Amino acid sequence: MTLHGMIPINKPCGMVSKDVSRWVQRRLGKVKLGHVGTLDPLAEGVLPVLFGVATRLQDYLLDQDKSYEFDVTLGVATDSMDRDGQIVAECPWQHVTADALVAAARSLVGRITQVPPIYSAIKYQGKPLYEYARSGKGEQVNMDRVSREVTIHSLGLLGFGDRTATFSVSCSKGTYVRSLAVKIGEIVGSCGMVSRLVRTKAAGVDLARCVTLETLESHAGSFDDWLMPIEELQLGLTRLDIRDPDLMVRCKYGQRVVLSALELHEKVVLSGGLVRETGVKQEVLLADFQSRKFFGLALLECITPDRYLVQMRRGLE
Repeated sequence: MTLHGMIPINKPCGMVSKDVSRWVQRRLGKVKLGHVGTLDPLAEGVLPVLFGVATRLQDYLLDQDKSYEFDVTLGVATDSMDRDGQIVAECPWQHVTADALVAAARSLVGRITQVPPIYSAIKYQGKPLYEYARSGKGEQVNMDRVSREVTIHSLGLLGFGDRTATFSVSCSKGTYVRSLAVKIGEIVGSCGMVSRLVRTKAAGVDLARCVTLETLESHAGSFDDWLMPIEELQLGLTRLDIRDPDLMVRCKYGQRVVLSALELHEKVVLSGGLVRETGVKQEVLLADFQSRKFFGLALLECITPDRYLVQMRRGLE
């Protein structure tokens, strides 16, 4: 079976992302695939799986913002910042109110610095942090050196009861929801851990668009029923639909093509912004105007305000 595109899967709790890839591989045989982003066993929800030439677009999809829904259980802290870890502290939580949680969430919106969980895949001195944690050498890690800046676009309280607060968050790539939960607990004068985590959006795909493994299992012979072609992926790139046959052939052969601004508008249908600053390069998608199919990724360089250089860098056929 030859597949090119993305199947967004609703990853169940208890599996890691690679488990899902292996599950698919066992049912489809030898296919080229990869997943967008990593979800550990506790997390569930949107896991985009790429097939064929779509795997060449993985980096662009990883750059997209993500959304999550998560529960914070107050009054308890664990070494992994979630329910799967060992309890390291217990704190008062009865004083916490919904208003305090709302205020805490508002204070975290914007650009913030996060210290990742020790049980994460970020590398320190060449090794993932979780290797230090599992071998009991977590104290060797200077956590300030692995801190990172992320952007919280929105963070809202969905509900609060029985010491558990439910939040929804929209954030930039690289955001650790567990660190966010711990910070919320600190702000309201308690401590906390993540007891449920669902990724509701990734790579521009919502949870409602995802298919479960159970559904795929029952339709093992027709995975393509849920396949999103690469033309439907949200890549955030300007698109050039080429309607001049000669220009399309030259691009496919990787030739350096210089076009005047007038030629560019005559031979290409442009979708998206165009850089007009001399010397600036931008990555663009190349498509066949007739079929609307992508055939490559290219660099478009503004040589002068009236002249552009186009050269394909990676094929998508």
